[in-house]
Amino acid sequence: MDSDLALIKLGGSIVTHKEVPLSANEAAIAKILKDLSSVKMPKILIHGGGSFGHYWSVKYDIHSKPDFYDPRGIATVHESMISLNEIVIKLMMKSNMNPYSISPSALTLNHKPILQKIHQLRDMANDQIIPVCFGDVVYAGHRKYSILSGDELMTLISSVLRPNKIIFALNVDGIFTDLKNRKLIRRYDTGNAAKFARVKADVTGGMRRKVREALKIASLGLDVWLVNGLKPKRIAGVLENVEVEGTVIKGKRGNTWNA
Repeated sequence: MDSDLALIKLGGSIVTHKEVPLSANEAAIAKILKDLSSVKMPKILIHGGGSFGHYWSVKYDIHSKPDFYDPRGIATVHESMISLNEIVIKLMMKSNMNPYSISPSALTLNHKPILQKIHQLRDMANDQIIPVCFGDVVYAGHRKYSILSGDELMTLISSVLRPNKIIFALNVDGIFTDLKNRKLIRRYDTGNAAKFARVKADVTGGMRRKVREALKIASLGLDVWLVNGLKPKRIAGVLENVEVEGTVIKGKRGNTWNA
């Protein structure tokens, strides 16, 4: 495990207004960056697509399964993610951070990590550069394309670099066993199958994918935090070892799952 590296995913529901197509939530991004800029720990950022890439991938019916998708849709999804990434990068520059945009296609081949390239992310982070990657449509070989989500990138990068701080920033406080009563699971032990059975009944769509990837990461023996990114001091709090409201999935020791 890298004793001084943070891997942070800013969900699409945080960096965009998901109900408004092609609308970045610049105020929320700026607040997160303000707090992150004060934490000197080396870090890697990943962001989702929200009302940019996700909006177009739905419109053009492009999925994570490699297939022969509409070329216009592929180009449109990719262009929209570049546009959103540019907004994030510019806001980071305004916050006196040192971002470096990296396309997921530069880090993976057929959804598998290119080890040398991913190890370079840690080197960059140690040089006070912040690599910024994002979910996108990628070439999958044999003239097929597919969506490689930011959540999947979290698992791929974690499997190689094993950061000691892994955070999914959501638009909710964490994982709930009871959505109606907002009962938050503050600590989840991966060995407690009964508790997760209840969780699966309550999370859907994007949240289900995040939980699935977080559990894969935890199976590496790494702890994973899920916190509310709209309350950015919680992200910084995790990095500074301050107890914050959210869910921590405790890594399952001794497991050898690989990406």
